Amino acid sequence: MKIALNIEVVSSHRGGAEKYAGSLARWLVSRGHEVHAFARECDLDGPAARVQFHPVRPTWIPGLRWLRAYRFARLSEQALRRDRFDLIVGFQKTWYQHAYIAVGGAHPATLACRSAQHRRLAVRTAWWLGKRVNPKEWSFGMLARRQFHTVHRPHVIAPSRMVADHFRRFHGVEPERIGVVYNALDSSLSGPEARGAFRLQHGIGEQDAAVLFVARNYALKGLGPLLESFAVVARSERHARLVVCGSARQGRYRRMARRLNIASRVLFLGSVPDVGECFAGCDVFAFPSFYDPCSLVVLEAMAAGLPVITTQQNGAGELLDEGKDGFVIDSAWNTEALSDRIRRLVAEPGLRLEMGARARRNVARYTVEARQEELWRALQDAASDPRADPAVRYST
Repeated sequence: MKIALNIEVVSSHRGGAEKYAGSLARWLVSRGHEVHAFARECDLDGPAARVQFHPVRPTWIPGLRWLRAYRFARLSEQALRRDRFDLIVGFQKTWYQHAYIAVGGAHPATLACRSAQHRRLAVRTAWWLGKRVNPKEWSFGMLARRQFHTVHRPHVIAPSRMVADHFRRFHGVEPERIGVVYNALDSSLSGPEARGAFRLQHGIGEQDAAVLFVARNYALKGLGPLLESFAVVARSERHARLVVCGSARQGRYRRMARRLNIASRVLFLGSVPDVGECFAGCDVFAFPSFYDPCSLVVLEAMAAGLPVITTQQNGAGELLDEGKDGFVIDSAWNTEALSDRIRRLVAEPGLRLEMGARARRNVARYTVEARQEELWRALQDAASDPRADPAVRYST
């Protein structure tokens, strides 16, 4: 097939949607398809380097940076219309496509969940008011109307049932046009020999139970509630330790740890070159995210043999077998439930080892090969649906 991928950046080296698109490009090329990338940047290597790159680079207009995403989508449509493709796959903020891969979730749902970071009503209200007057949010609204509210009916491929439900609720996408394909485990983790070295380097004793938190956006992924919850556990469990890594922006959380009298029990590592060593050296993975379509770090933690604690606002929680390989709490601000789950796993070594072993077994089925085959079937459904053809005229 002749296939086009449409995304601002497609890469073999970055994370998130960019790497997802790069992995898909590599897989499609390996299957013998002719693949084209319509993007602002294309950074592919290996077999994926055979992808034909079509630059889409909106000119910079002073004062109109907030329109960048919309203008990229508009220029992409113009470029894609010059040729005919059997399948056009869009990511994030694009609209001329047979299939939309929703790795970032539905934007209105993202806003609703992100607002929950602010516990106080007054702060949350001010946050919403700021979004309502933000021109960037206006451009996202214009994008959504072109994506989902015309006679054109692209298929949506969601990374979790939670995200699929968001597209039904917020954009009115019919259930028959939504497929669910969970993220795949596409990484090599450090072996068990790294455990001793990591713990020795960071002063974690053999009797200590190390709870790991990994994220780039500490606020969105729930580090604040986690510190509050861990402080409760630390008062009764003297062997509990918390390891935090992923971002250099940690000043406010160091101050919070001091305020909670747990500074000596929390290890802030900042950005780390190999997060696999952190997984190998810790015992529990806590990720009380306010929003995540389907967090890959949950799969990585399970593959490392760690029981996981996360929230219902993380699509990856659907992969857990409650109480068997992890726990899913209703909200990051339910610190009582979060403290209880952490305490149970810290206080009972046998329980966390049993749950960790089950997590490693259960995640083994989420291989790249299995997920790519599922994704390909969903893409074929989109390509064969006449209403998903982006050449269908848009209503006004």
